[in-house]
Amino acid sequence: MKTKTVLTMLAATALLAQMPILTLSQNNNSMPDAAACFSTFSMPQNLGAAVNSADDEQSATLAPGGLSLYFASNRAGGQGGLDIYVSQRATLSSAWGAPQNVAMLNTSSGDSPTSISPDGRELFMQSQRPGGIGGVDLYLSTRADPNNDFGWTAPVNLGAPLNTTFNEQNGNYFVDPATGAGTLFFTSDRASGTINVKDIFQSTRNADGTFNPPTPVSELKSAADEARTAISRDGLEIFVGSNRLGTAFAIFVSTRASVSAPWNPPVSVGGLNAGGGATQPALSPDGTVLYFTSNRPGGSGNLDLYSAVRVSVNRSSPADFDGDGRTDISVFRPSDGTWYVMQSNSNTFQAQQFGTNGDRIVPGDYDGDGRTDFAVFRQVSTNGIWYILQSSDNAFRAVNWGLATDKPVPGDYDGDGRTDIAVYRNGIWYILQSSNGQFTTHQFGASSDIPVAAANTQ
Repeated sequence: MKTKTVLTMLAATALLAQMPILTLSQNNNSMPDAAACFSTFSMPQNLGAAVNSADDEQSATLAPGGLSLYFASNRAGGQGGLDIYVSQRATLSSAWGAPQNVAMLNTSSGDSPTSISPDGRELFMQSQRPGGIGGVDLYLSTRADPNNDFGWTAPVNLGAPLNTTFNEQNGNYFVDPATGAGTLFFTSDRASGTINVKDIFQSTRNADGTFNPPTPVSELKSAADEARTAISRDGLEIFVGSNRLGTAFAIFVSTRASVSAPWNPPVSVGGLNAGGGATQPALSPDGTVLYFTSNRPGGSGNLDLYSAVRVSVNRSSPADFDGDGRTDISVFRPSDGTWYVMQSNSNTFQAQQFGTNGDRIVPGDYDGDGRTDFAVFRQVSTNGIWYILQSSDNAFRAVNWGLATDKPVPGDYDGDGRTDIAVYRNGIWYILQSSNGQFTTHQFGASSDIPVAAANTQ
């Protein structure tokens, strides 16, 4: 049993001293898995005969508007090996049209798309064409018109330090929406020196378009082969193809609290992997649809493209302390301020002292990692203070928000996947938005009403 003291950035006061942080866990020697609720999907659907053939289809890549689907295929009529094709549709609800060969991107060697920049003007791809540095290399093609699927320039080898004499593949380009900074995620076997044992690397981009020396993404590493990644537009969720569970590839998902935070341990996306192997994930621009490659029974050929619709996006079940998408059986004991949790993902028991007699419990996912945080609302003189223990990093914070007589009404009011601090007072809602730190008020209800958001608070 270990006792851990967590300090806050706020000045130490007598109030904080009353908030002991003591972990009393039984059979709980590791942190819970990353947010499995980020990866709840519908039953995968084969994209059908319009896209798939009796040959191989793989490496799905969506254009930013969602109306063009690029992929690689070795079907008859190409230039040789894997060629890049594009299928188009008129609207997001329309069926995909007949694929067309994107001739300017292809050679007689293997060519595959890997990602398109958010502005639609850059296509990252991989190729074994002559003239490379070695093995499979990363290439870049550009276009002036982001809507012209046949306006791409001849691909250019991205060169060193990205490419080496080993294999560099699966370039996945992410642009931070807050700063505009670009990062290329890719896989390479350079570290192990063993073909097909690949790790994930990342390389930041300079203002002139060049890339910096890559660094390994250690949190996503295993002893097995890591394949293609797909990262959400906000950079807080990443899907990874890997054979870390055995010989077959499967899709895993990891989350992080912010773009600068480390990734949580990846967890298997069971709904996608059931019934056969799955790999090469690709997200639709809005993050609601995941495309992937599989050779599961019932397809058109060896490798087919599938899609699955996300059922839950950045949402935790109530009182989901272990992040598996299921509510945990749990109680709060006011006499000593202890939370008792039976974790549904492992059936292990956890006891956490956080709070004191007289506090109101206000659990929620305040850090956006898919796990419920321990939190209480305390009346201090005439004020209300929120004490939160973040599950993502065990950091403790206190926020003075509301009056002692207010009803705490935590909830995700701005839709960013994180619980907002909020109170209800005489028919007025006072909300501190987690997405931007701004304060909003809403007149809704009467002083005698019971706010629905407070129904599960003490």
